[in-house]
Order: sequence, then C-alpha cells, then structure tokens
Amino acid sequence: MFSKYLTIAVVFLVASIEVHAHAAVAPVLGVAGTPKRSDVKRPSTAAPCGAGVNIAQELGTSQAVTANGNSFTVQATNFNAGKDGSRQVSGTVDATGTGKNFAPITITKNGDGAPTSTGTDQIEASLPAGTKCTGGANKDTCLVSFVTTSGFGNCVAVKQGAGGAAAAGNAAAAGAAAGAAAGAGAANGAAKAGAAKGKGKGKGKVRAWSDPSTGKHTDSVGIGWQEGWKARLVCE
Repeated sequence: MFSKYLTIAVVFLVASIEVHAHAAVAPVLGVAGTPKRSDVKRPSTAAPCGAGVNIAQELGTSQAVTANGNSFTVQATNFNAGKDGSRQVSGTVDATGTGKNFAPITITKNGDGAPTSTGTDQIEASLPAGTKCTGGANKDTCLVSFVTTSGFGNCVAVKQGAGGAAAAGNAAAAGAAAGAAAGAGAANGAAKAGAAKGKGKGKGKVRAWSDPSTGKHTDSVGIGWQEGWKARLVCE
C-alpha cells in the first residue's frame, strides 16, 4: 500500500514540474532544435544546468552560440503567460566549461518579466571583460547558466571567436606589462635611494684635526689643516 502511494506521489510530482516548467533559453545545452516545455530546468548551485544534465558530455556536442567579442545573443521562450512565464533572465558564466566556477555576466537587453502570452524574446548578453573560454574539445567554449525571475532556465554553450580570445589575450598582456612597469619603477626607486644613502655615507664631515707628532688634537675644525695632520671624520 505504501509503495503504491509513493509511486502516485512521484508521478504527480514529475507531472507538476513539467506543467510548471515555464521558460527556456535557446540553444539549450543537450537539446537539438527548438526547446520544449520538458526541456526546461531549474538551475541551482548544486546543479547549475539543472538536474540530470551531464555537462562534460553535453558541452562538446551541443549547439553553441558564437560571441562577437564578448557579446552574444540567445532566445528566451516561455510556455506560460504572466510572471510564472517570465522571459526576464540573469546569467553566470564558467569560462572553463566544467560548471564549477561561475561569475556574473551582464544582460544588455532583457526579456519580458510578465508576458501576457507565450512567445520569444531576444536576450543580449556580455561576458566579463578579459574572459577566455577554455572549455570543450577546442578549448574555446564557455558554459553560461541562465535563470528567469521565476526560477526556471538552463545552460547554453557559448563559443569565443578569434576577436574575443585576442581581447582576452591583450588584456592579460596589458596586465603583465603594467605589473612589469610597476616592478621596474619600484626597483629604480630602490636603486636611487640606495645610491643616495651610499653617497651620504661616503662624504662624511671633519670634526677634529690630530697632530701625530704630539698626539694632541683639536676639536676646532676652524683651524686650518697642517702638513702631517690627520683628519678625524664622522660619517653621516
């Protein structure tokens, strides 16, 4: 009896999830063609692309969008109207494509947060400056996780074109150059300070004259130097 009720509960839960799966962002990771209601997931920290998605397997075989520099476009499609069918999204990116290290992306054009009917919005987004995608077989793919304001969504594979990779490389090179310049400046400053310190020590000041024939000396530096006398120096 208990197993019967458990089975009914599981079936009801699965049906409820499918009925309330309200929006997907295409191209959906692991899905060929136009997404259906059943392709919608609920991304979370534990499952950034939704439960049951094998990121390592799907990243290299799924349809991807190609970024123009850091910018790219996807399509948000809802299956219910109203706030539950929100096409308004936020997103995060994992440049390694492993699904383990995400950073926020910028949504430059968003979708409708409370559409009056089903439909599709074009979403424009931008990867963080300096991002270098290293996932996939060609080491050029990022993993982007999208979530709507109602909590639904999925992952999208984003390939980085030559322009984006070059920009990331230039940013890294600029950072390295800036670091090298800072290091050279610090070294030059230290060298100048050391030289000035050494110069000061080498100069010294005469505090007294000493007559070696008598062993007498005077502390009056105003007395002129005599032949054979030695100067007592105090360095500063």
